[in-house]
Amino acid sequence: MSVSVPPQRTANPRRRGNGGVGPVLASALVGWCALAWGIAAKDGRYGGWAMASVLLGVAATGLAVARHRPVPAPPHPSGRLPAAASPPGRGGPADGARPVTPDRHRSVMHHLRSVARRLPGSAWPLAALTLGLGPIVRHPRYYACGPLAVLADTLAIAAGLLAAAAIIVATAGPTGRSARLPRSAVPGRAPWARLGESAGLFWVVLGLACAAGIATVRAAPEPRIDVFHLLQVSAAGLPHGADMYRQQWAPSRAEYGVRGLFDVYPYLPWTSVLLAPFRLLLGDVRYGLLAALALAAACTRRLMGAARPGASGRGAGMAAAVLPLLVVIFPESMYALQQSWTEPLLVACLAVAVLAARGGRGWVALVAFALALAAKQHVVLLLPVAAAWPAFGVRRAAGAAGLAALLVAPWVLAGPRDFVDDAIWTNLHYQVLAESLSVPGWAAHFGLALGFGPALVALVAAYAAAWRARGDAAGFCLGAALVTATAALMNKQTFFNHYTLPMGLLVLAAAALAAAPSEHGNGNGQGERDGGGAREVPAPPPADGPQRSVENRSSDAPS
Repeated sequence: MSVSVPPQRTANPRRRGNGGVGPVLASALVGWCALAWGIAAKDGRYGGWAMASVLLGVAATGLAVARHRPVPAPPHPSGRLPAAASPPGRGGPADGARPVTPDRHRSVMHHLRSVARRLPGSAWPLAALTLGLGPIVRHPRYYACGPLAVLADTLAIAAGLLAAAAIIVATAGPTGRSARLPRSAVPGRAPWARLGESAGLFWVVLGLACAAGIATVRAAPEPRIDVFHLLQVSAAGLPHGADMYRQQWAPSRAEYGVRGLFDVYPYLPWTSVLLAPFRLLLGDVRYGLLAALALAAACTRRLMGAARPGASGRGAGMAAAVLPLLVVIFPESMYALQQSWTEPLLVACLAVAVLAARGGRGWVALVAFALALAAKQHVVLLLPVAAAWPAFGVRRAAGAAGLAALLVAPWVLAGPRDFVDDAIWTNLHYQVLAESLSVPGWAAHFGLALGFGPALVALVAAYAAAWRARGDAAGFCLGAALVTATAALMNKQTFFNHYTLPMGLLVLAAAALAAAPSEHGNGNGQGERDGGGAREVPAPPPADGPQRSVENRSSDAPS
């Protein structure tokens, strides 16, 4: 039913409580930077400044989740949902929750652009500082040595400085009226000022980072950490039918020479399955982790495909080439690769799932999410968040869980007791360590022992906030980042690698936020959906002059 209302009755986005894309994106970037410096301060171990920075990062992530409101998708000219869309909660690929009128859509877009123009004054300089100084301010190389270690350092520093320079020149442009003009019409805009918009920049910096990763792997061929050895041996044993839950990582403990797990595989089996091709072809599982980082960065860039330069204001659009690189470049990123930590696999799988779900490729999203579930146990914490996202939905979440169970089933059936001992009890029976970069580790310094109660309360609060932010890709990524960061913060043993998963999710959220204005429209009544979804055309002008037809007045209510 259509009701004619005067134009001044158009809903005000401020009335909906939507703080706009800019403040949410700024909070996500601040959260990423704070977590990055927190884990780099003492290589992921407990310290006063490290703990304070991690707490700030989790708080900034929570603020981003609290301020986020999904941007509704524009209505189809026929009054129906687009062909690629389905009602919220039914597992359809559409991100939007309620249709809006073109006038209201233009008002929302104008508000988002005006807020986003103020973004560079806060978060982007901090991101540039983190990218530029991160590879320079580093700790000992640990197991890397020789000329290749120097080359790895040089390449990583070059990648970080180039990305930081791109952010600085992209966000230092004109403001005010000139910021709304076409780039060619902005006085004094030098060609180099478009550095942050260049697709070539993305591939150059990514190439430098990957070259640094290869040099790092070659400079540390056998790091003395149990993760590397258990992944190498388990991946090499797969073609011979070896069960990683019954293997040991050296002929004897005397020959092992590594402190840590000797005959325990603490992950789910698909961590080794996904890395096995790189172990068999290239001799080192860490090449697979580097490839996962590159895939995550490429998917993040594709997620921003709808964000044309300037579409979401100075900063978000102009630094579009740099933002996806935050997945690969952060302080001590080469240290994480050297240690063989497996979070890049999870970030890559979730990036593919987010990109596919937003583009309407439901089966791809389901399989990618199932692979993440079958690779590491704590991804199960994200099932409720994925089920609450309309583009994924309850049915796909259940399907992903079922497929993950089928993928893991052969190892469970082959040795149920070995599987339970390694993959479940080992993780549950970990003791609180004073060097853990978490609240229980912090409390241990004061002789306090925290039980499961505080962690449960914190997770419930994180889920409640994630539920409030549901509705689009950015809301899912922000909610998932908050849940995983909260779980790491309240865990008994948390170190460097555990915070890199929420950091990757924050980058995905920032990319989705930067793409949001042009994804849902460009301010002139035309909307787009990137990645294979629906493409809207301008609605025909109304016949009653200044009056506007509003479909479903309930769309003015808060989401």
